[in-house]
Amino acid sequence: MQGQRVVLNLYSVLIYFLLISGLNCDIGSNTISRRTNSLTRNNPSGIIDSLRKQIEYKENELQRAENVNKNFEKMMELVNILGQVDTFLTDRTKAIIKKLAVLTEDGNDIIVAKTMNKH
Repeated sequence: MQGQRVVLNLYSVLIYFLLISGLNCDIGSNTISRRTNSLTRNNPSGIIDSLRKQIEYKENELQRAENVNKNFEKMMELVNILGQVDTFLTDRTKAIIKKLAVLTEDGNDIIVAKTMNKH
């Protein structure tokens, strides 16, 4: 909320500056050009409507960027959780395999291996 108020205040200052200076902002081409004073005198409501549309477009663009950022953070959390699950399952699998190896190990094989190494 605080960030949106700051952005709206900045837009208010920008609108005031543009109305006073006679500048024209085109968000499509990202250009600022000086227009004649006759436009300001003849159609000030058109300028305000144009600026209002530009501000709404920028606000929508900001909202979309925030949504993309939130979705990206959610994906990173999911990847982190999946990595932890993978580590847990890997550790448990290794422990089970070691236990199975100990259980299936034949006691006679150990004795034979010891006697073979003595020769």
